[in-house]
Amino acid sequence: MGSLTETLPTETTTLFYYLEPKDGGIIQTYPGTAFEKRRPHCPFESTVNDLRSIHKDFNINNAGFELVNHKTGVKDFGNKEEVEKTYYPEVKELLKRVSGASEVHIVSHMTRQNTFAEAQNDAKNKVDTEFRFVHVDQSYRGAEQIMFLNLPEEEAERRMKKRWAIMNVWQPIYKPVKKDPLTFCDYRSIDENDFRTVVANLPPPGAVTNMAHNPNQKWYYASDMAPEEAWVFKIFDSKKDGRARCAVHTSFPLKDQDDHSDPRTSVEVRCFVFWDDEETD
Repeated sequence: MGSLTETLPTETTTLFYYLEPKDGGIIQTYPGTAFEKRRPHCPFESTVNDLRSIHKDFNINNAGFELVNHKTGVKDFGNKEEVEKTYYPEVKELLKRVSGASEVHIVSHMTRQNTFAEAQNDAKNKVDTEFRFVHVDQSYRGAEQIMFLNLPEEEAERRMKKRWAIMNVWQPIYKPVKKDPLTFCDYRSIDENDFRTVVANLPPPGAVTNMAHNPNQKWYYASDMAPEEAWVFKIFDSKKDGRARCAVHTSFPLKDQDDHSDPRTSVEVRCFVFWDDEETD
């Protein structure tokens, strides 16, 4: 049986952490712009462990992320109607199964098919591309803002009286992942005192989480991820009983990969997840 003490294959890479303002860091971001891709970060050489052989030891409650099998019926992820008609119901059932939730409400989805190099070089590029810096899509306070922006006020207030979460499903499409895989920091290795809130200048503005480096942090990815697999991971969980409340993540380049080669292709869905029978504490 695999365990966290098992010697795993690794990739050595540079991960980009929050750069403190006193060192030249910026506390605001401009998502979807070249400025955002070039925002200064603090680079640290890091070891990323391949959890492929022990992936069942990681789940959304202990680590904040989980590798699952999921074969989709979608043929064309460029077809918005097909995604909403076929993929959305699949994602809802997947999240209910993984989390035990009562209800799932899908907020949005995005597909990514551009290379990191294109995102870096094209100042006019507005296409969603992979992020190579350590982050969570919303801060805890930002998650509440997202709730009120997407649901009627009365419903949001009612939902927040019970356990609720924001979870994402990320899946390769069309081909296996051979570059820029996602890596996640095991929540059990995180000190939340290293979290840093950054303002995201979107219409309307929001708040995201970046993270400062800590040598205790442990990073994991899954090698050769196939289109029949998906990551389920937390952005926020209102439950405060010691379980993982979020999944800090980033993409990273594999050794010797060519940033100008064919891009990684993926779909990501953001969801509200609700438990009618669970309290927040």
